[in-house]
Amino acid sequence: MSLFHSVLSRREFMKGLGITGAGVAATAVSAPVFHDLDELAASVDHPTNPWWVKQRDYEDITSEIDWKVFQQWDKKNNNIPPPSAENIAMRAERDYNYDKEGLVQKIPGRDRRSYALGAMVTGLQTAPAWDGTADLADASQTTFAEGEVPIWEDTPENNLQTMRAAIHYMGSNNVGAIELNEHMLRIFDKDAVIFEDIAKGFQDSDKVYHIPSSCKWMVTCSIQQNYTHCTYQLREDPENYPGKLGLPNSLGRPAIHRAYGDGRYVDWMLQRFINKLGYQAYKAGVTANVALGIFSGLGEQGRATYMMTPRSGLMTRITNYWITDLPLSPTKPIDFGGTKFCETCGRCSEKCPSEALGAQKEPTWEYSKGNRPGYKGWRVDWEKCVGMGAPGRCGVCHTLCPFNHPNDGTVHPLVRSVSCITPVFNSFFSGMDRQFGYGQPKTYDELNDWWIRDLNAYKADVIHGAGTYNW
Repeated sequence: MSLFHSVLSRREFMKGLGITGAGVAATAVSAPVFHDLDELAASVDHPTNPWWVKQRDYEDITSEIDWKVFQQWDKKNNNIPPPSAENIAMRAERDYNYDKEGLVQKIPGRDRRSYALGAMVTGLQTAPAWDGTADLADASQTTFAEGEVPIWEDTPENNLQTMRAAIHYMGSNNVGAIELNEHMLRIFDKDAVIFEDIAKGFQDSDKVYHIPSSCKWMVTCSIQQNYTHCTYQLREDPENYPGKLGLPNSLGRPAIHRAYGDGRYVDWMLQRFINKLGYQAYKAGVTANVALGIFSGLGEQGRATYMMTPRSGLMTRITNYWITDLPLSPTKPIDFGGTKFCETCGRCSEKCPSEALGAQKEPTWEYSKGNRPGYKGWRVDWEKCVGMGAPGRCGVCHTLCPFNHPNDGTVHPLVRSVSCITPVFNSFFSGMDRQFGYGQPKTYDELNDWWIRDLNAYKADVIHGAGTYNW
């Protein structure tokens, strides 16, 4: 029996979003109609996605795929082009002079304490063994021989919920699962992995990974980057990058490397968690992890080629994954209007200092070196991007996305929900993002004020063990 019974028409739905008059007429056709609130609640399958995010069918992502062309990524013949020796030398001299200038002149955001902050997390990203053999046993944890005690067993749906509960504690609220069928195996690197009828995985002398064919599933999760701290990277440099944004302030650089470190930490925990349930967990063979997140419903492809999520925009630093024989219910791709929004926004590309994102107006089938063919979407010029020094020496594109903003207040949730329902206002929304001054570099005073911020009120720091309580 229905607990709520409130019929919502298209017009009433849009009025509820605060869009009236001509706006209603323009969008009513594309707005959904829910006969009651039970139907609305039932339309939400992902427990951490906003209600307005739409689900699509398996493999039906918002970027069109040509499965005749979309194949495993050939890293041997189509890898991201490495920087030249000349480029490496140029960047080394550039970065030396840039950092020294900030240190000697004590420039806010680039002074010695900012330099120290920028360096404190770099390189702290040691990965666990791909097959879980490097298990650092907890002396207080009881261990059992294989078969001595029963493994965890439940339905694939409940197993997915178990993964979501555990991974949320690990630090990610965006979790999905993939069943490794013939199409999904094309996300792997070419000739990197062989699935076969073996009991345990191993790597052969040719560096090829052999994984048991019983490992038919993959669990995925996105690792979010600290948006607020990313904004401290942004810096204008009209002499070297006119009309763009320049090399990042040291103060904001830890956001990138901290997120990589967080991803590795989740890697260790997730692998061990699956192993302790009594199942195998392997991480091997996938370089282009963005596709894993998109096909498992964590997000859509954004203009900057990164995965874009409905809650945090381009603030996903990496999509973690583990291949396992734990049965998991696969999750469906989503549509929140992200890829469509990118067609008229262009915030990331207009300020890209290397112009690696170009002036591409809409998704395309064309691809360049280092990009996978077979999908209609966005591409980056990797030679320009890597030549700039990304990701360590550039954080522009992912910081400027209008979907990054936290849901404080009412404007940002409104923008997200309306963009999901109709693209009519996308150009207006991205224009207002510019007008309101989002993505503007901090002033020297604002950079210095970070060091004396109110630690009781500042929302952007991660306090381990605190959760969201008001301690």
